[in-house]
Amino acid sequence: MKLPSLAFIVCLLISIACWVVITLSKDYKMTYEYKLVCDNLPEGRKSVTASDTVLQLTFNQKGLRYLTKPFTEKDKVVTVSVSELIKPKNKVTVYSFTNKEMCDFLAEHNFGPELVAVSSPEVLTFYLR
Repeated sequence: MKLPSLAFIVCLLISIACWVVITLSKDYKMTYEYKLVCDNLPEGRKSVTASDTVLQLTFNQKGLRYLTKPFTEKDKVVTVSVSELIKPKNKVTVYSFTNKEMCDFLAEHNFGPELVAVSSPEVLTFYLR
């Protein structure tokens, strides 16, 4: 009677180990909503208003890395340096950025290569006063 139960336990442990290895090696694409906070206004500007205050960001993670702090915080906030963001633009008070431009900026300054895309909004506009 002990041999079948021992064999069952060994097989169960092997199957659990295989499941853990497969789960940890899998790639995940996760989309999270982040509240947009603007700081570091250009000289001479008093305030900034964004067309959207919530960004949907998609990340590519492997294994348990998607459980790290930036992705598991309850109140997800992304802080954008407005003067760094608008540096290449030459408009006066209104700045528009496509989701591709925002993705490139956020990947460079905030999140790194794990950021795959800005899912929403399609265009983000900043109004400076």
